[in-house]
Amino acid sequence: MNTYNYLCTPELMQMLKNFYLISGLRVGIHDPDMNIISEYPTKPTEYEDLAFCDKMRYHSAAYTEKCRKCDCNAFAHVRMTKKAYIYTCHAGFTEALIPILHGDRIVCALMIGQVRGAGITDATFDKLASIYLPQGLTEEGWLPIRQSFEYASSIEQAVFESYVFFLELCAQSIFENRYIRIGEKSITENFKDYVHKNIYNTVTIWDAAAALNISVSHLSRLLSRDLGMSFTEYVTSQKIDVAKELLLSSDFAVADIAGLLKFNDPTYFMRVFKKQVGMTCTAFRRSHLQK
Repeated sequence: MNTYNYLCTPELMQMLKNFYLISGLRVGIHDPDMNIISEYPTKPTEYEDLAFCDKMRYHSAAYTEKCRKCDCNAFAHVRMTKKAYIYTCHAGFTEALIPILHGDRIVCALMIGQVRGAGITDATFDKLASIYLPQGLTEEGWLPIRQSFEYASSIEQAVFESYVFFLELCAQSIFENRYIRIGEKSITENFKDYVHKNIYNTVTIWDAAAALNISVSHLSRLLSRDLGMSFTEYVTSQKIDVAKELLLSSDFAVADIAGLLKFNDPTYFMRVFKKQVGMTCTAFRRSHLQK
């Protein structure tokens, strides 16, 4: 979980703009959780101006989840190799992540993509549409999505690799020249880190306050102000998020997942899960694995 505050200088914003003018490709800077720090050009606010993948995400939560999982897996690869990574996303588009390093630590990454490769055809769109678009979508709603698919950038692999090499050179100087800066974490952000690191442990407000060197009452006030929820509500929500990941990525029994996350009573865990997610653990696992 990333909780840094990133500050982008005018020079960095100009670099993003210049790259777009040269290549025609939208370029973004993403944190390790694949949240956008900055990009050029910015995403349009009107639906009709959105690119193909953005239109698909507008209609389909499943498509959005696939995109995010694919990008996060790519970032995990970059985190391991510390090198630029060109990959094919779940929809068949070519994308690339270029790490921005501070010493041996990746602070963020440049990203370009949604480029049509040789393997993308009209049949690709038909397959994606049949899986992810609502069955009741009219031709009026369906046609703009197909058109945006057809308008997606098509670049030869060698040219795409040249752009990636160019961005690698840019990335080497971005942090060294302080074109991007990392702000200090707040107490609330440090609290989020603490919960993330101890998600498989029993987490108490007293232990958290002691780790952050503040009083329990002060921590409670900060969480109410910054997160709009109590300590227990936040910790529970994070544990349920991890439970959802475990249900989809493992064959652990529900009772085992409850135990891993330190819910002493599996029945209570299942009741909390259903209240937060809107369905039982079994129904959640089944509904997502069938997609």
